[in-house]
Amino acid sequence: MCHGHAGTIVVAKVAGTDEIIGGYNPLPWDKSSRKRYMKTNDSFIFSLKNGNFNSILSRVKDSKYALYYRDSNVQNIYGPEFGDCCFTMESVVSNFTQDKLCWCDTFSTYYEKPIRKTNKRFSIVDYEVFKIIKKQIPIR
Repeated sequence: MCHGHAGTIVVAKVAGTDEIIGGYNPLPWDKSSRKRYMKTNDSFIFSLKNGNFNSILSRVKDSKYALYYRDSNVQNIYGPEFGDCCFTMESVVSNFTQDKLCWCDTFSTYYEKPIRKTNKRFSIVDYEVFKIIKKQIPIR
């Protein structure tokens, strides 16, 4: 889905809640890799909410573990993964909507703070991945 694309934002709607969660990856996604953490200071995860909960922006705290790229033989069940379970999209049926395998841990080792108040696994209603493109302004 995102192989080779850098500067992407994942935006996902959590099923059964009013939460929109996501994350930004400035590095190219690499589906051909062996499992490994990717280092960056520029990644972040977020949660946008309605009602009594405040929205959350959580920046990288430990840049060595900002992103996790899964082994190529299991990438068909994993989507983007930020930190070590800080925000992970997982689905055996590959669309994240049916099996409640996505999660965000409530302890945040690699990002400043957790983006959800529960460790309970969830499904995604829908998600989009956007590529951020820096606009070039011509010099006159």
